[in-house]
Amino acid sequence: MCGFAGLFIPKESGLVEPKINDMLEAISHRGSDGDGYYVSDDRRVFLGFVRLAIIDLDTGNQPFCDASSGSVMVGNGEIYNYHELRSDPRISDFMFQSKGDIEVAFALALRTGRTFVSDLRGMFALALVENNQQQLTLVRDRLGIKPIYWTRISNGGILFASEIKALFASGLVTAEIDENSVNNYLSHGWVPGPTTLYKGINALQPGHILTADSAGNIELQRYWGPTACKDIPDDFEEIQASLLTHMREAVHLHMRSDVPIGILLSGGLDSGLLVALAAEQTAAQLNTFTVKFPEATYDEAPMAFDVASRYGTKHEVFEVSFEEVDSLLPRLAWHLDQPLFDAAAVPNMLIHKHLGNSMKVALNGSGGDEIFAGYGRYFPLEIEANYLCFPRALRKCLEGGIQRISPITAFRLRRAEKFLTRPGEYLRDHTGHFHEPMRGIIGNQMPILPAAQQHAYEQSSGRHQTRLLTADLQTYLTDDLMTLVDRTSMAMGVEGRVPFLDHPLVEFALAVPPALRTAGCRQKALQRRIASHFLPEKILEGRKQGFVSPVPNWLRSGLEVPAERLLSSRRALERGWWTKNGIAKLFSNLDRYGYQIYTLVMLELCVRLHVEKQSISSFSEMSHG
Repeated sequence: MCGFAGLFIPKESGLVEPKINDMLEAISHRGSDGDGYYVSDDRRVFLGFVRLAIIDLDTGNQPFCDASSGSVMVGNGEIYNYHELRSDPRISDFMFQSKGDIEVAFALALRTGRTFVSDLRGMFALALVENNQQQLTLVRDRLGIKPIYWTRISNGGILFASEIKALFASGLVTAEIDENSVNNYLSHGWVPGPTTLYKGINALQPGHILTADSAGNIELQRYWGPTACKDIPDDFEEIQASLLTHMREAVHLHMRSDVPIGILLSGGLDSGLLVALAAEQTAAQLNTFTVKFPEATYDEAPMAFDVASRYGTKHEVFEVSFEEVDSLLPRLAWHLDQPLFDAAAVPNMLIHKHLGNSMKVALNGSGGDEIFAGYGRYFPLEIEANYLCFPRALRKCLEGGIQRISPITAFRLRRAEKFLTRPGEYLRDHTGHFHEPMRGIIGNQMPILPAAQQHAYEQSSGRHQTRLLTADLQTYLTDDLMTLVDRTSMAMGVEGRVPFLDHPLVEFALAVPPALRTAGCRQKALQRRIASHFLPEKILEGRKQGFVSPVPNWLRSGLEVPAERLLSSRRALERGWWTKNGIAKLFSNLDRYGYQIYTLVMLELCVRLHVEKQSISSFSEMSHG
């Protein structure tokens, strides 16, 4: 696990030099175990690398160079099948300089060209420069677990890095807000790729390759998308057994490490099953970690303790105080680069901080909901289903009266109509905090833009529920969950791993018929049946929680005044995204609007930190002006 930054200047472009040391300093948290640099003789290629040593502690330093071809590679992430690939006949005679995984990808790239990525199994972002051909290739893993951002600078060069802040540190680009991205953030709760919050800064999309040639021409190619595998048994018991085999193999590969591994245990189905499968892979005692809030209305720590006790793990429960949240928020916004409405980022960052005192790798159960159908939005809610039973003409008659009485209720009923007609919008409207009625409350006049999930749904195939899963895998999972996992773990020098996003497992899970995946219209029915052999009944029947963040309680505990002052400040209001009266309405009901307040706070903090370059301090101190 590492971070990198670089610049590729096409042959006909004028020379400029990035502040490569400053770029690496901006992402130094991603790797404290070493760094490396490469500058080509003609000063058209600059590469920098910071390393968090996980595999091959002694010889895995980067960049990797090949003198005969003039090629250089840096990479971030893990190639989990690197052991098997080293013996591949195509590279069996390659003169390896290390025992690590990224050099295996480098060898394959040199021998097979662009198709090398199809052999890789893992999470990765790679940058390959072929000096002899004057070509740059950027590669991102299939599910977007590892990030890579890029932009074209004024002289035509391609600037790229693991995090956006490194691009700003180059001295070659400035941070300027993209208003459409602000609008999209309010709708979705995250900024849908490939755009970012900042004009001209792009995220390389999951499963994509970017190539820039000597003339500066850029080509984007998609090499993978989440599709169902075609080789699936017909028999239900065989499907269940095959799915379990895929899960076991994924966990086995994700436990490859030369340093200690921890597991985040929330008390839910995904993390509990992850612990159970990990316990099968080793005779050593597992390390598990749980976070809890004293103010939370629901505490999963007892459920996590039951799983830890069953599998004899060394279990630690970390309790988060209000004071830690106050000091963390600006730091979190700085590490995220872009706003994220998901308040689970707070406990995730704090538990990685705690875990990072003793280990460098943390497994978590992210992705289980998206491949096993764990969200309620994959089914129409009961009230929505009942409403849709009314004749359409009657529904239209009711809508006007309901709109006058309760605009939010009317919105929810209109949302019900979208489950089959505009399913991508249905997904967005279930997750975002600022739908049309909420825009009216805060005084936001921006038109609602198309849902990112709708385009993904339309590009997919298969049965309706499977297409919903596919849409979330390509949008919400990448731009919310994987952003959260990568930034909150790497901020603390910890590598976050997600075994349930092993791509063969994803492909198999998508092939499971919905009638089996969610038998009886029950979320995760098939996964629960598998887990029944490993977990206590109360885990199987427990309600979905994850790392719940009690935002309304945080506000009441001392964040309310600085948050309202921040959002009502002259600078914030001059942006035109909300009004002072709108903010007052939100703060009049913290229980109802607490998460909307958090969503706006994260947006404002990102602007203050990354565009206006305010220094990081406690949240209370950041909120003046």
